[in-house]
Amino acid sequence: MIAVGTAEVLLAQTPTIANALGHPSFPSRVIRLQPIGDRTTSPVVTAVAADPRGELLAAAGDDFGIRIIDVATLKVQHTLEGHRDLIRSLSFDNVGDSLVSAGNDGQLIIWDRKRSFEIGQRMQGTPALACVCFAPDGTKIAAVGFDPKVFIIGAIGNETPKFSCDCNDLRSIAYRDDMRVLAVGGRSGDLHLFDPQTGNLIAEPHLHSARIRDIAFHPHSNNVITVAEDGVVTVYDTLNQKKIHSVTVTSGRLFAIATIDSQHIAVAGSDNVIHIVNTDTGVIRHRLEGHVGTVSTLTATGGHLFSGGFDATLRRWSLDELHRSGSRIAEGTTPIER
Repeated sequence: MIAVGTAEVLLAQTPTIANALGHPSFPSRVIRLQPIGDRTTSPVVTAVAADPRGELLAAAGDDFGIRIIDVATLKVQHTLEGHRDLIRSLSFDNVGDSLVSAGNDGQLIIWDRKRSFEIGQRMQGTPALACVCFAPDGTKIAAVGFDPKVFIIGAIGNETPKFSCDCNDLRSIAYRDDMRVLAVGGRSGDLHLFDPQTGNLIAEPHLHSARIRDIAFHPHSNNVITVAEDGVVTVYDTLNQKKIHSVTVTSGRLFAIATIDSQHIAVAGSDNVIHIVNTDTGVIRHRLEGHVGTVSTLTATGGHLFSGGFDATLRRWSLDELHRSGSRIAEGTTPIER
């Protein structure tokens, strides 16, 4: 782990332009991460995770480093090094004391916030991992990779695959808040719903015509949201086992979801646009434009939405106006001083 200064982040501001829905497209703060070592170009952002306290953001780059960024100032507090290949997934625990990272190198690393994000535990020997998440109570970690196995990792760090899907190339996994449902998605387009305690399959609805790339539950809700390479957002009631909405958002592929509030999500993918969707009505509310490459990762914290992607930028969008009026999303026009 290496501590770094404020020069790690460069800031810019994008202009306001009209979008296809007739609403203004909202400006964002643009963050370019400083490269590690001899590299001369900013890294592509491969994964982001929000601290549940709303204070920090973790952002991984294709230089295999993780930056810990202050949400308020956008200054990098730490750069974490330990992975040897692409980092695909990041997750904070429920209180924000631990960060877990995983990716192509078959390592799962837990970083200890109380010790300035030093490595607290390193687990090796797993296959390449596509998605990792803490259980809501922070006692377990669930992970999936590019085969049918589902890994449930306890506090002692022993990898114990308790169940698997009848589907290869798993890409996404998420717990429901009450820890009674674990949702897994992959190549088949089926959503696999398991009982985390027994490993029993609860349901297996076919929701998409292509690979599911991300899954998110609304907080304190039975409703799970999925996005897939068919460009569709699906809302599914895991309690009553029925589809609520299926919304075609783009003709491209969708890769990422971030929950904004109890009614809204942000989704993004290969069309370079972030779409804000009302999951109660199934209506697309806004389009956030500014990225000039695929948007591969999203997260929300502290009144802001963060997006990262193939254009080697991390962008911050303000959600304050959405919460206040439900009519627009806006970022302040005052430049940030470095």
